[in-house]
Amino acid sequence: MTLDLQQQAQRRMRRALVFLVGLVVVLVGALVGIAFTGGDSTTAAPDSKATESAGPSATPTVKPDDGGYVAPAETVKLPDGTAKAGTLPMQFPHTPEGAAAMAVASVRNAWSLDPAQVRAGILAYASAQYRNQMAAVAEDGAKGNRQYAGITPETGPVPPGATLNAWPIGVKYSAVNGDTVDVLVLLRVTHAAKVGAAPTTTLVVSPGRAVWEGGDWKGVPTDPGKPLPDPVDVGTQSFNADHWKAIQEGDRL
Repeated sequence: MTLDLQQQAQRRMRRALVFLVGLVVVLVGALVGIAFTGGDSTTAAPDSKATESAGPSATPTVKPDDGGYVAPAETVKLPDGTAKAGTLPMQFPHTPEGAAAMAVASVRNAWSLDPAQVRAGILAYASAQYRNQMAAVAEDGAKGNRQYAGITPETGPVPPGATLNAWPIGVKYSAVNGDTVDVLVLLRVTHAAKVGAAPTTTLVVSPGRAVWEGGDWKGVPTDPGKPLPDPVDVGTQSFNADHWKAIQEGDRL
């Protein structure tokens, strides 16, 4: 019971800092670290089975799927932003697809080892009511990302060969109303702790809510009690059965 109460308290704590680019739960032993990538995200543990699909190699699957490559039943080409804040796209269309595009851009940027990049994403994509609070703890987000990737030390120059990359592969979105859209982003997250370390890839589901604010989509906290789907890989029957839309970027799915 004590452990359950501690876990509930941890959930409330990290939900207080939610989506504003998103939060991902990082478990290091018994500790919970914070990394900006998607609320109470669901993460699939790595395993040895890879599936045929674009993006990083050694991709794990959650549900056994021995049918070989299955083409996505649904694909979506998310709209581009018409402006930029530094390198980050902004000014997405006032449509559900525009909200999804903002969420994908936000989550992609959030998986960073650089506190300045995490902070830039917060300033670009967080709702005004949460922006300053989140920007103040951007360094904690980068530390959480290092914990997730097994990188030491948690601050200072990144060790040679240490990497952390997020690759959005699928999305679901549903309009609550014309100015509010709930979004789920499915990602592959690949990391290596140092030179010579074998890259590890996990699948992550990152939840978020987008609101239309000041002429653009911004991120706000999501419902902490809402269950998340299991992560699945693109190119599997499970991806289609769970109604994910494969994200098309250029000539790549």
